[in-house]
Amino acid sequence: MDYLFVICLAILGFFMISILSRKANNLSDKIFTFWLFLVAIAELTFFLSSQNLFHDFHWVYEFACASHVMHGTMFYFYILSLVDPNFNFSKKHLLHFIPFAVYMGYKTTTKSLGLVDCLGEGGCSHSDNIYAIISVYMKFLIILAYVVIGYLMIIKVQKNKSFAKGNPYRLKWISSIGNGVMVLLAVVFLIKLLGIFGVHFVIDQVMLINIIVSVFVISFVYIYSKYAYIFAHPMSVNLALPVEKDTTSVNILEEENPYDEQFQKICDFIETKEVYKDGDLTLRKLSEMIDLPEHIISQAINRSANRSYSDFINSYRINYFIKLIDQKAHEDKTLLYLAFDCGFNSKSSFNRVFKQFHEITPTEYIKSKS
Repeated sequence: MDYLFVICLAILGFFMISILSRKANNLSDKIFTFWLFLVAIAELTFFLSSQNLFHDFHWVYEFACASHVMHGTMFYFYILSLVDPNFNFSKKHLLHFIPFAVYMGYKTTTKSLGLVDCLGEGGCSHSDNIYAIISVYMKFLIILAYVVIGYLMIIKVQKNKSFAKGNPYRLKWISSIGNGVMVLLAVVFLIKLLGIFGVHFVIDQVMLINIIVSVFVISFVYIYSKYAYIFAHPMSVNLALPVEKDTTSVNILEEENPYDEQFQKICDFIETKEVYKDGDLTLRKLSEMIDLPEHIISQAINRSANRSYSDFINSYRINYFIKLIDQKAHEDKTLLYLAFDCGFNSKSSFNRVFKQFHEITPTEYIKSKS
């Protein structure tokens, strides 16, 4: 199974290089890249352990093992950076690395005092030493705590109609990550539980967990690849349409804003009537159609979707174009025809808006899907 770890390392390396090669990286890009780096460390740990190459590098092994604790922290930070447009990493967020420092301190202290030697015993999971057992459960509980907090955020944004309407691709990606991590954690816990009750596996328990984690990484890449345009250069992991920061915006992790009902009415009307296909859909025209004052429509979109009116309407047009491409409904049509069909008045404006939203051209997106 050694080749599996090597494949995962190669895939993770490709992802990190692709993301870092972007001309501009937002905060979620940086967090995601660091998280991938930690996953790569874990995969390297699995590989070196399988080759018995860690015995001369005890402290490297201890640090690599302790770094697993930070997966929960990075999951939390990554989800937070995707659901909260106002999130900005500050000094107070360094407090979230205290669990890692405590865990590393515990590992270092117990090893220095000769209380436990996980490496010498084939890993803490194999040991009956009480200090090794505490180490295993401490790691699991820290990761679990952060994963649960992150997953609760995902559940909250799934229930937020404003976020769901304005960020469909971001929501799908966030949900995929959350569900995947929760399933992985549940499987690992089940294996540990079965081991406690004396269930024997065909292969070593730790190796089984390592293989499952590696398969998860490959599955993770498969889900990621469903959004094919993110592989085009420049790389982007921001699967939502761009959200501009605004001091008047409402944090979607807070309660529903006062314009939520109007925003829902606007979204339902636009989607049902497909009025975004009208290239001359001005704010005044929509106001007359939906029987809402212009300033109410503008405020509802700004507060709920954190976008201007034009960006909001264009997001529907771009999503409709992506839907056509995904359904292979474009193969006998020119790009100009598709632009008009989606509600754009010219090919140049279509190219400009699509690149503004996804950082690649419509043609590049079509090629990435073929």
